[in-house]
Amino acid sequence: MFWFSKKKTTGTKFLDNATDIHCHLLPGVDDGMEVLSDSFELLAQEEMAGLKRVYFTPHSMGLEGAVVDRESSRHHHHHHHHSEDSEAEIPEAEEAEGGVVSSAVLVKRHERLYQASAAASPFKDEPDGGYSNAHLKERFEEYKKYYTGEVEIRLAAEYMMNKEFLAKVHEKDLLTYSDGVHVLVETSYFAPPVEMTEILYTLALSGYKPIIAHPERYQYMSRQDYRTLHGKGYEFQLNFLALTGYYGEEVYQRAIDLLDSGMYSFTGSDLHRISTYYHCMKHLKLNGKRTDKLLKLFENNSTL
Repeated sequence: MFWFSKKKTTGTKFLDNATDIHCHLLPGVDDGMEVLSDSFELLAQEEMAGLKRVYFTPHSMGLEGAVVDRESSRHHHHHHHHSEDSEAEIPEAEEAEGGVVSSAVLVKRHERLYQASAAASPFKDEPDGGYSNAHLKERFEEYKKYYTGEVEIRLAAEYMMNKEFLAKVHEKDLLTYSDGVHVLVETSYFAPPVEMTEILYTLALSGYKPIIAHPERYQYMSRQDYRTLHGKGYEFQLNFLALTGYYGEEVYQRAIDLLDSGMYSFTGSDLHRISTYYHCMKHLKLNGKRTDKLLKLFENNSTL
């Protein structure tokens, strides 16, 4: 691996009292978590590591980026499954014991209610990745009914920069961070959108502050591209898992370069599944200087 001789295990300490501004833990809305129990388990792990606040940032790609098949097949499956899977399967005896229901039974019931509400939603025909802001808000409100942990959860979104997104900017219909101005945006990993300059400029002109998600992952960006974007005042969000080598050597190198040159303003996990968390938290080793830089990014996160 590519660690330095003077390394310091950062581990999960950096999550103490921290805010994660980028993750895909809202179930059933994108390529992230599928079920409540996985999402709850991951939040419980992060809570133990000291995490204080997390922003769910589901992908919002518009219809251009939508994955129609997966979503429609999923809805039909759940709809079919849950109509048969009625409350009757919870044993009466368990209910009778002073109204105490085992947590496993409760989780199962909550999963079912969460899925049933998705199937009954007026937005149910919106395709995966093409969800409207109203739809994401609805799912988030539903999620909050069942989440009992201590982490403070908030909703934003990760917007794909395309023509449809530009229309949302003009309509001022964006899920921002709690400060009302910062908004998370992304592009494809391989090519910039034709409208990228226009979109970023329009965002700024409309009073928004774009945060460019995981710039280290954009293969088409050169050092000069980073400098130009940063010079225009657009802020960068590091996927801190890039520092573990999770996305490969090249992305690791870009992330280190950007970190060392002070280009990042914020950081996030971009977690989509729990196994990534377990795998990566063990591998975050940085020298003292870089650890300090990462901690500074977490401090900035808490201002959003």
